[in-house]
Amino acid sequence: MRERWREISLLVRTAVRTDPWRSLGTTLEPLGALMYPLFGWFLGVLADGVLDRDGAQLVAGSIGLLVTIGLRYVSSYVATGIRVRLSERVGFAFDREISRLSSELPGIEHHERGDYQDRIELLRQSQGVLGQSLNSLVTTTTALVGALGTGVVLLMLHPFILLLVLFALPAFPIASLQQRWHAAAEAESATPGRLARHLRGLAVDQAAAPELRVFGLQREVLGRMNSAWADARRPIHRAQVKETFTGGLRSLLFAVGFALAVGFVLWQASRGAARPGEVITAVIVCERVQNQVLGPAYSVAGLGRVLRAAGRLLWLQDYAAKVMAGGTGTLPAPARLDEGIRFEHVSFRYPGTDTWILRDVSIHLPAGSVVALVGENGAGKTTLVKLLSRMYEPTEGRILVEGLDLARIDLAQWRARLSAAFQDFARFELLARHAVGVGDLPRYDDAGAVHDALERAGASDVLERLDNGADTQLGSSWPGGTDLSTGQWQKVALGRSSMRSEPLVLFLDEPTASLDAPTEHALFGRFSAASQAGTAHGAITVLVSHRFSTVRSADLILVVDDARVSEWGSHDELMKRSGLYAELYTLQADAYR
Repeated sequence: MRERWREISLLVRTAVRTDPWRSLGTTLEPLGALMYPLFGWFLGVLADGVLDRDGAQLVAGSIGLLVTIGLRYVSSYVATGIRVRLSERVGFAFDREISRLSSELPGIEHHERGDYQDRIELLRQSQGVLGQSLNSLVTTTTALVGALGTGVVLLMLHPFILLLVLFALPAFPIASLQQRWHAAAEAESATPGRLARHLRGLAVDQAAAPELRVFGLQREVLGRMNSAWADARRPIHRAQVKETFTGGLRSLLFAVGFALAVGFVLWQASRGAARPGEVITAVIVCERVQNQVLGPAYSVAGLGRVLRAAGRLLWLQDYAAKVMAGGTGTLPAPARLDEGIRFEHVSFRYPGTDTWILRDVSIHLPAGSVVALVGENGAGKTTLVKLLSRMYEPTEGRILVEGLDLARIDLAQWRARLSAAFQDFARFELLARHAVGVGDLPRYDDAGAVHDALERAGASDVLERLDNGADTQLGSSWPGGTDLSTGQWQKVALGRSSMRSEPLVLFLDEPTASLDAPTEHALFGRFSAASQAGTAHGAITVLVSHRFSTVRSADLILVVDDARVSEWGSHDELMKRSGLYAELYTLQADAYR
């Protein structure tokens, strides 16, 4: 129950914070729920006034009908208009909160774990439901007010007629059962739904388009997408079939009760124990009993869907709070590196798995050095980069920066002293100068800094080939936009990595995979020279590459094999050992002969 109140509180607080006046205006809507019981009551009063030629009853009935019609107008037009506009704003507020939590989490575990992705997929699917959150609360309150008003009118007619409510009460357990069916169906559909969304993305993705056509995969992808959608919808359909069946039984049961209630009132009238107006009121109000009982049941069911969505958002908030509570450190990042960075018995495995990605790694990265990581795919090279940039924390052991545990350093300050170019680089579809400038936000719009960064990365030719130079809009889907080749996009990413003038650590994780070997060699030469020039603050350059001709000039080469650093040293030292590095280097060198 405590969780339900947390979920309701989240919905109300978000709505009030987003638009307090419209949130207050929605309280007018529950008044409209009184229309039907009051309309039936005053119609009966008016009918009796006509039959008895009683002026007071005629006036009271007429005024009462006008008031109920006015209530209906207020609720149907004024309050509903307020609610619709509020829903748009609340929906955007929840979208922004989900995006904020996903992007501001210090690590990337939630992006890479399947169980987390299933939860986030359900949350993504329910974003629209969250936008209707206050609607559901107002609708539920309105239905409950209407049910209470109907009960009062029935009691005033005859206490026995209240027994009709008993025939409608099964709606509540049935609605609860239906909600459990829907909750189970949603959970079952999460994984196939995520697969269908991935396949749909492939079908419309520009990068995948050439391979789809060359390999004739269009029908295959569409077929798999349809199959995944069917798998995702199948449990939902099963729940809907069961809901239809139980709904029919509920309606049949109420029909029996309705016939008995109306029959009782007519019997009372035939004996002179009920006036004609009471018969009219009874027929109108009794007919509404099912809706007035089903209304709260359905509204509670709808609210249940909203609360489940709110619960998923609370899970993401709690997860974010837990991660942040784990400590991001409070100490300042060092101004320079003198000793360098040490890994002390560092091991890592993804939470919830038993496979070690890294195991008992103890290495020293000297200040002012160029360090190359080599090894086969999946050996753990990129994981070392993720640990150094604190996308993940070590499962065991620690990383020391100038003798200080990296976990104790303020995360934002540490990352402000890093720069990186990755193989899976982002394609920021901004103005060209901004796509580079975001590498150092304080100088985001500094044309001179952008030009210098591209020069350092050997990528100045990218802007020179664009029609509007640095002011060219990147991305062909935008008005006047221009798309780049993969190699050009990678050069933009390299320029972005060069924006920060004095990073303590520069990561180059397969940064030139889309460039030819000579170009990569020349670029790495520039980065090495820049690193040597930056020895005044002890900067470390960490290079991950499969091209041994490039990494051979690194000061320190680490060979990562089977989750461990099996060899380390300079190129000449490693070649003399005739180990794995020498074997891989010789194989690649022979391939180029």
